[in-house]
Amino acid sequence: MNTLFAVIVLMEILSGVEIDLCIPSFPEIKDIFKTSTAAVEGLLSVNLFTNCLGALIAGTLGDKYGRKPIILYGLALFIFGSALCVFAANYQMLLLGRILQGFGISCPACLAYVIIPDTYDVKTHQKMLGLLNFFATASMAIAPVIGSHIALYFGWRGNFGFCLLCGVFCFVLGYFFLPPAGVVKSCREVSFMCKYFEILQNPKSLHYLMVICFFIVGYWVFIGMAPILYCKDFGVPLRHFGFYQGALAFTLAVVSLLSERLITFFGQKKCFYGSVAVCVVSLVLIAILVVTNVAHPGLITFAMVFLSAGIVCPVNILCPYAYKVVPEDKGKLNALIMSLKMAVISFLIQFTSFVYSGNFRIVGIVVAMTLIFAIAMSRRLLRIDPILSNPSENP
Repeated sequence: MNTLFAVIVLMEILSGVEIDLCIPSFPEIKDIFKTSTAAVEGLLSVNLFTNCLGALIAGTLGDKYGRKPIILYGLALFIFGSALCVFAANYQMLLLGRILQGFGISCPACLAYVIIPDTYDVKTHQKMLGLLNFFATASMAIAPVIGSHIALYFGWRGNFGFCLLCGVFCFVLGYFFLPPAGVVKSCREVSFMCKYFEILQNPKSLHYLMVICFFIVGYWVFIGMAPILYCKDFGVPLRHFGFYQGALAFTLAVVSLLSERLITFFGQKKCFYGSVAVCVVSLVLIAILVVTNVAHPGLITFAMVFLSAGIVCPVNILCPYAYKVVPEDKGKLNALIMSLKMAVISFLIQFTSFVYSGNFRIVGIVVAMTLIFAIAMSRRLLRIDPILSNPSENP
């Protein structure tokens, strides 16, 4: 692993960690600032929403002015937002800090990926992206576990302080090690909002976009609501909460790491339908928990472990084919995937927290509905683009 790739990995890890690191602090923040569940979950929702808006803006500016300066400006904004969160005296200041964090981190989150194809050949690019996807996914999954331990010993400000230090560290590394100039296009070439609409109007690319996003969003809605559900309403101590989140994070990380080997060994078709079957098992377990209104964190975690295992391979299988649909606009499709995913997660977390009644029922219903939608849309996608009919095809 060379220095440049190591810096890119660290930036993508920070991009994943900052979203969920503060989640275990939500019960404490709720009590200290005397806010509602919807208000405290808004700290996550607004971060996701501004992150998705910032990704579209960062992609445009990165093409026009180069990757490095936009990444550094974004990190500077993230550092300032993190400082506001650390020293927040009220909920409004904390909310503003989360908004700035979301806008700022969207720059390295969106553009660090693009430095790889800018710099390396195709074979090296593919290998690096596989590793990068693992680190990004694993960091998002493990962030609540790390955050629970930081919050346990340093309180809710500790999580934002950790983000602040990591932001400064990544800024320094980026300043010294990122290439001085990326691919810079003319103003005419980067006025591509019409291209976003073209991608959305293409039935094939739209179906890929929807399926990839909705296989993922249910998991993150649960992660966003889990601290309130487990710690506040089920009475799980913060020191034990990390074990429940850790089980999901471990499952997601391991399957992500092994997915390439599983797909190679079993083939795309078997891996896809086998993973969907695992998701269906999770759906059945969630339905049982919703109907019986069980308040047992262990059983809920058990059901969600199946979901964590089932969502990885479908996404990894579909992504290369999605990029083939718009080969000249891969960056724009990636920005749309990132933006849609975060916007939907933001909306669903805010909706779930608004109607939340202190039990798993509404959380389980929302998670189940997103997964049912993803499976249904995947059936339509495979009719439009029968990619699994020839499993030997290499995307």
